[in-house]
Amino acid sequence: MESFITDVVSKLEAKDLNRSHFVLPSRRAAQAFSKELFQTQTQSFLAPPIQSIEEFIETVSEVKLITNLETIFQFYEVYQEHTNPNKQEPLHQVYNWGQSIIQDFNEIDRYQINADQFFGNLKAIKDLEHWSKSDIKTELVKNYIEFWESLPKYYHELKAKLKSENRAYQGMAYQEAVSNLEKFTNSNDSQFYFIGFNALNTCEENIFQYIVRQQRGEIFWDIDSYLLEEHSAGMFMRNYSKNWSIHSNSALKATTTTYTDRKNIRFYGVSKQIGQAKLVGDLLSEMPRDELQKTALILGDESLLQPILNSLPENINEVNVTMGLPLSSTNLSSLFDTLFKIRSLNQEELHYKILFELIEHPILKKAYQEELFLIRKDLNDNNIVFQSKEAFFKKWNRLDGSLLTILKLSLNNTNSSVNEFLIKCLEIIELLKPHFQEEKLSLEYLYGFKKLFIKLKNLLSKTELIKEFKVFHQIYLDILSSETLDFEGSPYKGLQIMGMLETRALDFESIIITSVNEGILPSGKSQNSFIPFDLKKAYKLPTYKEKDAVYAYHFFRLIQRAKRCHFIYNNSTSGIEKAEKSRFLTQLETFKTPLHSITNYAVSANTGHNKTSLEVVDKTPEMMTQLKSLFANGISPSALTTYIRNPIDFYHRYVLKLQEVDEIEEDISYKTLGTVIHDCLDLLYRNFKGKLLNEADLDHMLKSYPKTMTLLFEERFQEEALRHGRNLIDFEIAKQQVKRFLILEKNLVKDHALKIIELEKKDEKYLEVEGLDFKVKLKGTVDRVDLLNDQLRIIDYKTGKVDLNQLKIPEEWQDFTEDYQYSKAFQVLFYALLKEDSLGEHGETGIISFKNLKSGFMKCGVPKSENNLKELVGEFKIELEALILEILNSEIPFTEKPV
Repeated sequence: MESFITDVVSKLEAKDLNRSHFVLPSRRAAQAFSKELFQTQTQSFLAPPIQSIEEFIETVSEVKLITNLETIFQFYEVYQEHTNPNKQEPLHQVYNWGQSIIQDFNEIDRYQINADQFFGNLKAIKDLEHWSKSDIKTELVKNYIEFWESLPKYYHELKAKLKSENRAYQGMAYQEAVSNLEKFTNSNDSQFYFIGFNALNTCEENIFQYIVRQQRGEIFWDIDSYLLEEHSAGMFMRNYSKNWSIHSNSALKATTTTYTDRKNIRFYGVSKQIGQAKLVGDLLSEMPRDELQKTALILGDESLLQPILNSLPENINEVNVTMGLPLSSTNLSSLFDTLFKIRSLNQEELHYKILFELIEHPILKKAYQEELFLIRKDLNDNNIVFQSKEAFFKKWNRLDGSLLTILKLSLNNTNSSVNEFLIKCLEIIELLKPHFQEEKLSLEYLYGFKKLFIKLKNLLSKTELIKEFKVFHQIYLDILSSETLDFEGSPYKGLQIMGMLETRALDFESIIITSVNEGILPSGKSQNSFIPFDLKKAYKLPTYKEKDAVYAYHFFRLIQRAKRCHFIYNNSTSGIEKAEKSRFLTQLETFKTPLHSITNYAVSANTGHNKTSLEVVDKTPEMMTQLKSLFANGISPSALTTYIRNPIDFYHRYVLKLQEVDEIEEDISYKTLGTVIHDCLDLLYRNFKGKLLNEADLDHMLKSYPKTMTLLFEERFQEEALRHGRNLIDFEIAKQQVKRFLILEKNLVKDHALKIIELEKKDEKYLEVEGLDFKVKLKGTVDRVDLLNDQLRIIDYKTGKVDLNQLKIPEEWQDFTEDYQYSKAFQVLFYALLKEDSLGEHGETGIISFKNLKSGFMKCGVPKSENNLKELVGEFKIELEALILEILNSEIPFTEKPV
């Protein structure tokens, strides 16, 4: 394959390189051209200027280009000077809409539009849009009209201010280059060669045409004859061929006919970004070494860079990443996001969430793992939701010196100035550095942020505008979005990873393009501009249609000389990622040439196993020893119902001993709510155990329950946490539930004899199971045992809702220990088994549900059966023994149930 650049260099062999000046679309293209040019030369010569178009424009214009950020500051100074002080907006608001204004100024200048006429038309359109022709105008409408009337003044004053300092924003530099072009060309005798361009703005068109008309240079286009004829990729070049005077006698010619050659093209539909990254790794792993040297991996969505770098296979020895790793994608970025959040919140008290966000950050955990674990444990154990900074640092004053300093720098940001905040960030970077001496990548991250904060500090010293923290934060985010960590690599060796715009003028035998989806390739109708679509069309400014044509050119030009093309798109139907296949792929399929072989693949993103398969764990001898120990030392009803619900959950919790991580309860959980209600009833009834209850006893409890509930909640939560929000609502609901229950009990004792026998008593019972060489110990805590009219009742309190149907036992018991729907009945029968020796003839077991108090005590039993509780317990014991034998059977694995 002969590349476009090789072809151009071969045509330049007869030219005098000492008098040549080469201009290409990008620095990457200029670098590739330099290599090819120097390799073909057999004699020494003076290296000619080889520039990107931006560098060339700066050279011709003889002005100093300024960044968008500097332009915004200059614009704001103009805005302040020429706007009524009573109607001026602060910088943080102007910063948002000002960027769109500057972008529009750029477009107006690059396309050499009469600014006064243009702004007049723009104001007229805005007048119509907001009904300002009405006789009665509101203050809002007046201010709106005034803004559009002021826009030409802002434009001209900004340009005059910059011109007086010999500086310019990009569009202004283009205009200056056009004005200065004749002087520039007369000052030297160079021949100018423009190589690999496509979509040109008006300034570029005028520059190119002027140089060619003066016979001072030549343009080398790169377009296939098939694409030039009628394809959207050739739209711009067809216009140049038709409208440029230099092509009046000879039409613009195609440079190649290779687009229609034999090509192996593959489309891959795969779910989400991670699926694309894994597929890229698989494709690269199958490529031979010599093919990899001629391959480009092009990222439609550049946020895929990190996942792809992590998915590169072992056969990739050399990689050149031309785009750089965005600093905002590094894990250090989120640490500084947290510091900005702490400063923006500006709170004297520490909330546990913001504290966790800081101490749980991977960078800090890696450097200070043990100390940070102790802080987290203390917060969890004491359920600390809020605490003062003074109390926090008093408790943790013993910490490692550098960690304590980092925490103080991070948390003591209340009312700190922008400059103080910057100094603190730089100090934190210096304190972290010694902990990452062996980790080069983390050091690079730290160095990248150090450069960023120094850049901000320098910017701060040049302007008085960045005093508000809100403005500073916006500027930080703006600069962060464009900062990258550059990779070291050879642009001529190994796999080339780049963005779509970096492929300009370059060719590869094999290409892999990711994220070939609508909204990415092409980017769609979104635009950051105040200029309406119709006005852009009238003044021939680029719209989304032209932008689509630019992307079409870059996409289809890459196919021209390629032999193997892999196009990957996201086909996921869920989530917020763009999941519609790009129109470019549809065009390839619809208008494919006879020699194009196109194959579609739907790729599964599964990582080596079927996600729908259920887990099965065989029981090892070590597991059997542990299981026997568990049953010998005591098995609870909740453990057994966990097994009934899902054996894998039982395995995780009781064999592997995996416990849920204790979390701080900012809101009262159902578990805590249930525990407090149980404890409250235990304390209320404790003094009346063993005696017949009367109405006076219940009246006493009704008076004392609010204080008891408050004390119990305050043991678990800070007092402040119960005074507002959802916690206050839950607290009041819990009190109401206890009150309603006590009223129900009071009504009960009016006509019935009620005596409390036991409360929250831990019971145990040994069970001899045939086939086992040890006794199984059953254990459990029964909430309440009482006598109602001399009839024994075993009661389990439930703070959730339970219906009577959940306590019905099937006539056929075989499903009882297999179906979780009988778990409530299983639990109360288990408690009855613990009390088997004292059941008597008329005992009952059941539940009182605090969300179903109208049902009162709900008895467990078999519908329409005359069996008493003792007989039910006998039947239950048979099923329980079968369940125990199943769990202790080494031949029966733990098999996951679909839950």
